[in-house]
Amino acid sequence: MVSNEDASAAIGELIKTQSAEVRQTHASIPLNIDEAFACGEADLKGKVVVVTGAGSGFGRGFSLKAGQYGAKVVLSDLRKESVQKVADEIVSKGGKSDHYCLQRDQVGGPSQDRHARDTYGHVDIVVANAGIAEPPTARFLDFRTENGEPTKPALPTIDVNLIGLMYTVKLAFFHLRENPAKDGKSIVLLGSMASFMGIPGAPAYGATKHAVLGLMRSLYFDARVYGIRINTVHPFFVKTNIFGLIPTLLLTGIPLPTVDDVVAAMTAAACKTSSNGSAFVVDFKGILEIPFSASASEENGGYYAIFAQRAQGALSLGKYVFDIVAAFAGVLSGRRPLQ
Repeated sequence: MVSNEDASAAIGELIKTQSAEVRQTHASIPLNIDEAFACGEADLKGKVVVVTGAGSGFGRGFSLKAGQYGAKVVLSDLRKESVQKVADEIVSKGGKSDHYCLQRDQVGGPSQDRHARDTYGHVDIVVANAGIAEPPTARFLDFRTENGEPTKPALPTIDVNLIGLMYTVKLAFFHLRENPAKDGKSIVLLGSMASFMGIPGAPAYGATKHAVLGLMRSLYFDARVYGIRINTVHPFFVKTNIFGLIPTLLLTGIPLPTVDDVVAAMTAAACKTSSNGSAFVVDFKGILEIPFSASASEENGGYYAIFAQRAQGALSLGKYVFDIVAAFAGVLSGRRPLQ
């Protein structure tokens, strides 16, 4: 039988190996925590920021930091007491905040962004942070049967981490598109180390976090068309409220990033104006920005880069044609004069 010490050592080596591989990514950029926070200090004042899963962990940390930098922060969470405490803390320090408590079937629903728009008039930044670990009661490889047949897998992790996230992102595009500002609009998605590697015993969680990276890289093209920046943040193991007992025991003595490290990466992802389509990795060595160009580099023979350029051009042309048609439709209906 493997001891906790042996398991911890094995996991420690795995983390170091994976970190080294990620940090060798083409064109990656190290970013220190002070530089990351400086982006927020310069950009967040007066911005309307929506944060999901804001009652604890990364969401709480980022919300407090955004409030400190002068943002108007709209918090959503399933736990009313937790999100109320965060809102009260922001206000007690001179910031502006409102909160919206969701029912479980409202996660990713239209109410949270609409609440922000109705309260402050528009939305500038959406941070899709809400997520759960893979519950031990919903194991994917559960071989129990009903009437001799395997049972349908329980997929709460998919529902929250992927389906809920996709609802949130679509609504973010809807409201950010209506914001007339030419810049400063952004979306941040919370991924994980599991966006790059597998986690034993958590296939649903790993699938959702791989999907986060794929979703961002696919929506990057649309985001550029609408003047929106979209980035992801990928923490390696960090002790938060979804951290279970077994990971805690197995990771004892292994150097880990802190919640503040992740909050700094979230701040850069939201506010660093030169970053679009980037994946911000956070591990025990600090923050590493992997730009979109790394996924479509000339090292791949140039094919992906050419495809990316053509896809961007097609989407830009499509929006241009749509805008012209919409403008003429408005003129013909008498709703707007021809400029």
